[in-house]
Formats: sequence, structure tokens, C-alpha cells
Amino acid sequence: MTAGLLQGVPVIDAHHHFWELARFPYHWLAPDAPAARFGDKAAIRRDVLPPDYLAETASVDLVGSVHVQANCGAADPVDETRWLHELARTTGWPSAIVAEVDLSDPGATRLIDDHAAASNRLRGVRTPVAWDAAGRWRVANAPHRLADPAFRIAARHLAGLGLVLEMVVVPAQLSEVADLAAALPDLTIVINHFATLEPDQPGNGGQWRAGIDRIAACANVTVKVSGLWTADRTWTPSVLTPYLSHALTTLGSARLMYGSNLPVEGVNCGFDDQIASLSQILAGQGQPIIRDLFHDTARRIYRLP
Repeated sequence: MTAGLLQGVPVIDAHHHFWELARFPYHWLAPDAPAARFGDKAAIRRDVLPPDYLAETASVDLVGSVHVQANCGAADPVDETRWLHELARTTGWPSAIVAEVDLSDPGATRLIDDHAAASNRLRGVRTPVAWDAAGRWRVANAPHRLADPAFRIAARHLAGLGLVLEMVVVPAQLSEVADLAAALPDLTIVINHFATLEPDQPGNGGQWRAGIDRIAACANVTVKVSGLWTADRTWTPSVLTPYLSHALTTLGSARLMYGSNLPVEGVNCGFDDQIASLSQILAGQGQPIIRDLFHDTARRIYRLP
């Protein structure tokens, strides 16, 4: 089924992670760390490096990948970018780097510059903003970070450097994303993990649809089809199809891109199972849509050759 969906389609994985446990603390992966909502971390409490990643994605014609910061816990977050740059120099992977910066921090613009100086593969930063009223998602240290003046100064600096701003948000925050996108039309914004859709939570699916409708008018906002464990841990097509269909209809395939979220997503749904599920969901879609989702959108957003 993998070959059927992606026959003749080069793939760029727009979201994955590497880690080397002896190099950085990775506090969230420690044996005594709190349990994760996505499942048992024991299976991913190991080094994950290019050979491991390439072995898992061997069923497709992988031509590029985007590494998104892995909460490595380094005292200097730029050390992760330096390490990834050296990894890319010696192995060819990853093709692009999205680094760790808290845009609300007073030193954010300096840190952005330091990341940029550390690697010519830097394409953006991910910043913590997720915050919901119920307390299920509290990644940021306060709500409404996207409207904070300091945050917007740093975001404007990103735009000036041609770098992407990536965020995990909850569906209720998509209206805040739309406000930021309208205020900074030159900033490319990438929403990670399908805006953490959780259709089993009361009202969540409706909030998600309304949020997707709201950002439809914001041409500078793109959404990753990644991290779908929040919607359904095993990527069941009957659960996901109505939502992916809505995103395709509302945003268009040129504003959607696939990311494996390996190795985290592999706890529940491995790479080949993800592709098998998407093969059912996207059955009947034309090649231009498939190429957008699996290659063209990521190539454009991350300025890959």
C-alpha cells in the first residue's frame, strides 16, 4: 500500500527528531520523568540517529527531512543545532533544522541569531505557546503568548531573517494564530501536529474546525499532518478522514505537509502504518495533492533543493 500511495513521489518528512542520550539531558525521557500522554516512553528511551531513522523510513523514496527541536535540555539550546549541523555534514541528515527558542524570553533575538550562525541548515524555530483552559496542554508558562509584545518583536526578527515560526497549539488558540499571522504577514507560521485535534474531548472537534476556517484567510499559515496520536493513537482512517478532508477543502494541499513525528509517533503508530492509514484516507486524490502533502509544501516552506 505504501508503494501505491507514493509510487514515483519523492518524500520530505517535515517533522522528526534525533537524540543521543549521552550527549544532552533529555529530562523528559529520563526513567523517573512523569508519564507521557502519548504512551510508554520506554521504547524510545534509546539513541535515535540517522541509521535508525533511515531504516524505519526505507519503504519510501526519502529525499529530505526536517528535524524539530527535541527538548534536549542543554544549558545552551544552540548546542543541539551545532550537533545537528555536524550530523548533517557527516551523514546528510537532517536536511533542515528547526531550533528551540522561547520567543517570550528577553534574549530571544540573540538566541535566534546564535542558532542561525551555528548552521546554514537552520530554517526556523519552535517556541512553546500551547495553553488550554482545561489544563490538558500547558507547554507555555502563561496563556496568550502570541499577543505578548516581546514575543512579537522576536517573531518579527524571525520574519526578517526569512525563518519559520513553528508552534504546538490547541484548537482554541488557532484564532490567536490568525491574529498573529495578520499582524505579521511576512512571517511564515507552521502549526505542528494538526493543531492537537482531540475529537473525543467535548467541543474540541468544533473548535478545531472553526480554527481551521479562521486561518484559511491567512496565506502565511501552514499546518503539519503529524502527531495525529492526539486524534487517534493508531491513525484509524474512519476517525481521521473527516478532519483531513476538511483541512484539504479549507486550506488546500499547498498549505499541508506530512511529518512522521518519529520516533515519538512510533510508540503508537509506526511509519509504515502511518502511510497505510493515509493511503486509505487519501484514496482517489490526484497526484498533485499527494505531491504537495509529501514533498512540495515542505520543499517550499523549508527552502530545500
